[in-house]
Amino acid sequence: MMNFLRKHIRIIFIVTIVAFIGSSFAGVVYYFFSSKNDFKTFVVVNGVKIPGKLFNSIYTDFRQMINDRQLSDEDLKELKTKIIYSLVQDEILYQQSKLYGITVTDEELRNDLQNSIRFKDNNIFNIRKYHAFLNSVQMTAKEYETMRRKQIAAVKVKMFIASCIKLWNYELENVLKQEPPVTENALIQIKVNFILNEWYLDIVRNSKIAAPK
Repeated sequence: MMNFLRKHIRIIFIVTIVAFIGSSFAGVVYYFFSSKNDFKTFVVVNGVKIPGKLFNSIYTDFRQMINDRQLSDEDLKELKTKIIYSLVQDEILYQQSKLYGITVTDEELRNDLQNSIRFKDNNIFNIRKYHAFLNSVQMTAKEYETMRRKQIAAVKVKMFIASCIKLWNYELENVLKQEPPVTENALIQIKVNFILNEWYLDIVRNSKIAAPK
């Protein structure tokens, strides 16, 4: 069952970013699971409120994809935690994208929606399927498209950082001497992941992530 969740959860697009557990964020997770209130905001990232409704919509979407599969309480808790991580990560990276001047155009957003398999019928975008999905997760088109815009921006900023990372000849020469040797593509991926994680974690350390008061 957990393999199914790991296969379908949309947390990593291009390169891996490690899950972060800081004292402030751990407090957010604890607050989320311990609170019995139907709060409107479940986490605040650098002053930006992430609504509880957004979490509920994404959680509903995954439960619908899972359909009739039986999930243990532990499975559901892991799913919820990963959704929280994903939403916080998207918000942090979206904020960074604005600092780098990275934008998502209306055309990019439109292409993203129209190319989504879940909204296609006979390989053609079906507006009825799109609105049926929105109704099923109780989101407006504006709410969903705002979320997708942030997710696309998060991917773009990761790709931008990754594009600035270069592989030096001595690094390649060293790994080729290993047994078994590491391929050039694998080495690039390792280096990109390491630097991107360090960059991201530094941002997290300097971010204010808190549960609503």
